[in-house]
Amino acid sequence: MPPKKQKDDGAQNNAAKITMLDFEAKRLQMRIVEEQMRADRSKTQEMQLQQKYLSMEKDFKGEKEKLFNISTDMNRQYKQMQDELLKDINELNATVKEKDEVIKTKEQQITDYRANYEEKLKKKDQDIAELRKKIDDMSLEFADMLKETLNKMQERIELAQWDNNSDNQVMRNFKEASGFGN
Repeated sequence: MPPKKQKDDGAQNNAAKITMLDFEAKRLQMRIVEEQMRADRSKTQEMQLQQKYLSMEKDFKGEKEKLFNISTDMNRQYKQMQDELLKDINELNATVKEKDEVIKTKEQQITDYRANYEEKLKKKDQDIAELRKKIDDMSLEFADMLKETLNKMQERIELAQWDNNSDNQVMRNFKEASGFGN
C-alpha cells in the first residue's frame, strides 16, 4: 500500500502545483492588464501633450506673423509719411527759389525805380520773412513728428523683442517639464 500513498501524495503535490501555477498565471495576467492600462494612459497623456505643443506652436507662429504684418504696415506708413513730407519740403524749397528769383528781379527794378518801388520791396521782404518763419516752424514740427514716430517704433520693437524672448523661455520650460527637451 505505500506505493499507492506516494501516488496520492504526488497527485496532491501536482494539484497544489497546478493551483499555484494557475494562481500565478492569473496574477500575471492581471499585472499585464494593469500595465496595459498604464501604458494606454501614458500614451493618451503623451498625445494630449503633443496636441497642446502643436497648438502652442501654431499660436506662436500666428502671433509672429501678426507682429511681422504690424511692423511691415508701420514701416510702410512711416515711409509714406516721409515721402509726403519730403515732397512738401521740395515744393517749399522750389517756392523759396522762385521767391528768391522774384527778389532778384525786384532788386534790379529797385535800382531802376528805387523811389517808386521802395514800399513794394519792404512788402516782399516781409512776405519772405513770413515764409521763412513758416518753413522753420514746419521744419521744427516735422523734426518733432519724426522723433515721436521713431520713439514709438522703438518701443514697439522692444515690446516685440521682449514677447519673443518670453515665448522662447516659456517653450524651454515646457519642454523641460514634459521631458521633450532631452
